[in-house]
Amino acid sequence: MFRKTLAAATAAVFAGTLLTAPAHAAPTADSKRVVVYYQTQYLNGVYVSPRAPTDNTTGVTDVLVGAIHLNGDGTTHLNDHPPSDPRFTQMWADLHAMQAQGVHVSAFVGGAAQGSFQRLDTEFETYYPRLKNIVTTYGLDGLDLDVEENMSQAGINRLIDQLTTDFGTDFIITLAPVATALSGGGNLSGFNYETLERDRGAKIDWYNAQFYCGWGSMANTTGYDNIINRGVFPPAKVVAGVVTNSANCGGYVALPTLKNTLAALVAKYPTFGGVDGWEYFNSDPGGTSAPWQWAREMTSAMSGGSGGPVNLALNKAATGSAACASSEGPAKAVNGSVSGGNADKFCTLASSKWLQVDLGTSQALGSVEISHASAGGESASFNTRAFTVQTSTNGSSWTTRATVTSNTAAVTTHSVAGVTARYVRLTITAPTQGSDPAARIYDLKIFA
Repeated sequence: MFRKTLAAATAAVFAGTLLTAPAHAAPTADSKRVVVYYQTQYLNGVYVSPRAPTDNTTGVTDVLVGAIHLNGDGTTHLNDHPPSDPRFTQMWADLHAMQAQGVHVSAFVGGAAQGSFQRLDTEFETYYPRLKNIVTTYGLDGLDLDVEENMSQAGINRLIDQLTTDFGTDFIITLAPVATALSGGGNLSGFNYETLERDRGAKIDWYNAQFYCGWGSMANTTGYDNIINRGVFPPAKVVAGVVTNSANCGGYVALPTLKNTLAALVAKYPTFGGVDGWEYFNSDPGGTSAPWQWAREMTSAMSGGSGGPVNLALNKAATGSAACASSEGPAKAVNGSVSGGNADKFCTLASSKWLQVDLGTSQALGSVEISHASAGGESASFNTRAFTVQTSTNGSSWTTRATVTSNTAAVTTHSVAGVTARYVRLTITAPTQGSDPAARIYDLKIFA
């Protein structure tokens, strides 16, 4: 239902580069999981690499790639192709590189396509060896069992037992129930999850609970609280699953609200299990151009805003063109927040619109990230359409580093790698998508 089978034009699968699986560790109060589901490997024929979350230091901990289907005709597929299809060699290399940096790479089994778990339930000796072969051939760190069809209690127990026997206690075993299945409500899996936790909980690392598509919401903590209050599942084993883009399924929660909910859960449950996102390729706020930004926002939300790379512009001296109101001056663009309401931004109606940050000293820069109107909850029609990013060592001589003429995204990222500068300046030439004359910049971040 939720982990879709993708059409051949937009889906991709694995090729045969063997990965070496590192051991995993349980989360602590200071280490929350940030999990991304990675099923769309090609978009409009263009490869979507999973590596950006590690290349940009987002705090991502786990990638769940798939979906694995054990087919009745004897074939095993990842989405629409055999795992050995050579077109996906690059994907395996990228996943291997992520493992080398400490990210766990697991595959998720099943999902919307029916049959895999029914076959494991009734013809275990035939189908389990095929699943085991995928784990060993591709060096997976674990499996996420996304059971969205009827499976017996004995069948799921047997599968978990055999995985532990074959791969040991360091092998990551997770499940992906709808959230209500953990609080005594609706369930898609056939078996009872509370019974499973009591019987096999020692062998299960965590549950990626789906708080979307009508099965829950992360707009507040209520659904998560309902699970924990039953006293069966500890917070460390319940990862809150959300949709990363409103196009992916119902129940999308806007980024400011979601971050507030996650911060509240961390405060309430110090060993909160973390968050997972369905799915990676179009994750907001960066969308298809920068989906990795979602993971960094999640890390930040669960670490009091301190997660991810250091923001050199945070609370530094900022100047700009005349503000729309006294409460919407340049300082609001460097306070590190986009979730303080519509006034938590720099707004200007001046004919010449600009924002400048003084870092205090010249520093080696890496990238500039700009949060536009919809990152703060306003309409996407107010996102800045055209602007330039410039740097300077003295505040008077400027070098243009990026020129943007047709932006629509909520958040944009601009490389300034190799640049040393003290000042960064944003000049806005088209403040919105239409005729509205006000420029709205919710945050300007500068990273080393």
